[in-house]
Amino acid sequence: MSSSAISPRELAALPAARLPEEARGGPALILDLRSRRHQRQGRIPGSHSLPSGLLVSGEAPDGDLILVADSSAQATSVAEALREAGYHRHLRHLDGGVPAWEAAGLPLVRPERAARPLTEMVCGGLLMTAAAFTQSLGLLALGLVLLCGPWVQARARA
Repeated sequence: MSSSAISPRELAALPAARLPEEARGGPALILDLRSRRHQRQGRIPGSHSLPSGLLVSGEAPDGDLILVADSSAQATSVAEALREAGYHRHLRHLDGGVPAWEAAGLPLVRPERAARPLTEMVCGGLLMTAAAFTQSLGLLALGLVLLCGPWVQARARA
């Protein structure tokens, strides 16, 4: 372990119930490091989506950070990488992650998933088939005009 290694005890754990007041009361930025798949299941209101790989490889934002991760181990490893990259602002992580947030009865932002009705899927398929057929007929007609057009013009002049 390097001298800049952060133990899970050194990374301040923020209880879910205190996060809304902490985020509202200061310039702390809530970064959701979880995978896109997990974020689609729900995100903390006001959090910013930033996968941990992008955070560590790019420039860290100004200000204090509150990390939302799948585990305290993930938050610790990201905090350690940020420290090694020269980031020395106050780092905390949401203790227990999103499951603790939900257990505290706090709301999540869930993306709207509009389920496509069966009629839309069936009719959409039929429309695509009809469009392809019509396009084929249009191309056939164009081909006939190009092939037969000179012959029709010659017959009309005669």
